Amino acid sequence: MSYSDAKYDARVWVRVAEAQSFGTATASSATGADTTPTLYLPTFPRRTRINAVKMTVTTIPDAGSTALVASFKNGTSTFATVTLTTATAGQVLTGSVTAANAIIAAAGQPTLVVTGTATASADAQGSYTIDWEQQELFA
Repeated sequence: MSYSDAKYDARVWVRVAEAQSFGTATASSATGADTTPTLYLPTFPRRTRINAVKMTVTTIPDAGSTALVASFKNGTSTFATVTLTTATAGQVLTGSVTAANAIIAAAGQPTLVVTGTATASADAQGSYTIDWEQQELFA
């Protein structure tokens, strides 16, 4: 049974990370290397759907860090992807969401993996503010 009351359909934008560093590349590679930034995304007290994801560039990546892809994961499944090919400070990047993977279980905590190319293993990947539109599911 689902609720027909409009208050249960609320979709709110939530800031989940403020100016978080994505770290540095771990290897130079034409195909990219995965890194897991040291940031903690929220744990959800109730079942929640992520409808949209956006990232704002706060510090641009080094010139050697290119084609960054931020993959937001629900367990092992990717629910959203944001791609950065060129960056300027303040640029807002919107992601694509895979609806089938975007429902986070109660007590679930998404993770983030970044893939990109780098010319050196110490290329900084920049820092970003992350927001998403979330909707608690009551049914």
